[in-house]
Amino acid sequence: MSKRTFNDGTPKKGEQDPRLNRSVAARIIVSILVAIALWVYVDVDRAPESTRTIRDIQVEFSGENTTLAEKNLMLLSGYDTTIDLKIRGPKRELVKMDRNNVRIIASTSSIDSVGVHQLSWTVSYPDGVVRTDVSVEKASLSQITVTVGELYTKEVPVECEVIGQVAEGYFTGDVVLDPEMLTLRAQRDDLLNVSHAKLTVDISGATRSVVQTVDVQLYDYNGNLVENDNIRTNASLIQARVPVLTTKEVQLAVEFSGIPGAALHSIICDITPKTVRINGEADILAGIDQIVLATLYVEDLELTQQNSYVVTPPDGTWLVNGNEVARVEITLDGIEETTLVATDITYENLPSGLYAVPLSGVSVRLWGLADEIAQVQPENLKVYADMSAVTGQGPVTVPVTVTVTGFNDVTARGTYELTVTITDIPIQTAPDTPASTTEPVEGGTANTGNTGNTEHTTTTPPETAA
Repeated sequence: MSKRTFNDGTPKKGEQDPRLNRSVAARIIVSILVAIALWVYVDVDRAPESTRTIRDIQVEFSGENTTLAEKNLMLLSGYDTTIDLKIRGPKRELVKMDRNNVRIIASTSSIDSVGVHQLSWTVSYPDGVVRTDVSVEKASLSQITVTVGELYTKEVPVECEVIGQVAEGYFTGDVVLDPEMLTLRAQRDDLLNVSHAKLTVDISGATRSVVQTVDVQLYDYNGNLVENDNIRTNASLIQARVPVLTTKEVQLAVEFSGIPGAALHSIICDITPKTVRINGEADILAGIDQIVLATLYVEDLELTQQNSYVVTPPDGTWLVNGNEVARVEITLDGIEETTLVATDITYENLPSGLYAVPLSGVSVRLWGLADEIAQVQPENLKVYADMSAVTGQGPVTVPVTVTVTGFNDVTARGTYELTVTITDIPIQTAPDTPASTTEPVEGGTANTGNTGNTEHTTTTPPETAA
């Protein structure tokens, strides 16, 4: 029968509190874990030296492909030697080593002739091992016996045999091999019958390019596999990539920039041909919907014009029909041009103490929707002259920018300059001068009563315009 408790969880007289049992159990578990940790620490870090045997460590031969090859020599046997090592040291160091990170290296630099040679070797331990704390207690071989012969080299091509058929609607491109040629090293007799290396790629049902990497396999002149361990190659693997291609029809397009408002709808662009067919890998073609022939700035367009462009396919694709030229006819429907003289001129960056007198207004070429351009007046044109290059008195021509205010679909076309005379003598316009707008402007002072404004405005009568 289970213990009964009062409503507050307090056990009856003579009954043991379960919370006390849980506390005791927890302390016991912690004590066990601490004991295990101390044992591991003492066993691994404080224990006396031990030994570890690592078997079948492949010997590496330094200088085989450099100094030995330069002497027209090569290893004929012994290059596949393995050694077992019994290593002594603290456990903390021994646990860091295995046959994958302990290296045995034998140098071939002392070999100068064909025949049988004895080579000494050294051990290289992995990073993190304190080398002064470990040593080789026993090795299965004290020296390595190798046979050296005369080195011959031969270059052979790599071939690829493609089998199967790609999916319907697809075709293959030129096979890409890496490497395309192999350099073989061996004794003369071993190389005589070697003709080529080959791999086979199956493309059955493929809709994507096929890549295959295999071990080098050599063949003789009769197409038979050559199995000879004495033949060395400059590459252990060969790769073949068979492009699987398809065709896609894409639109030709022209992009426009600098379009004022609704003027975009006034551009009629006729392209001949409207589409072209391109070849490429399916993954590449999937991201191509059109080919942009050119990007044209609206400010540079005429009301009607014709252009021819060579169709340039995107990278990784090519035109089915070879080189193609597209003809583009552009008509600006509902667009008109006019010319107005702007006389509202603002001088920017005019040095203090100098005055600017315009010699003329600015004849501005306007372009825009017909119903708006007819309403534009000279007062809608604002000219901003950059006077930062002015250093003294006299005539000077400065660049200006022109803006059109009050109309979204009218813009000024082209670039403009303004010729002014710079003087240090203020010249006041006669009171009865029409429009009273030829007052020169002093740098740093506005003659219109707007104190503190560094921009100064002058208006010239239209009849003085160039």
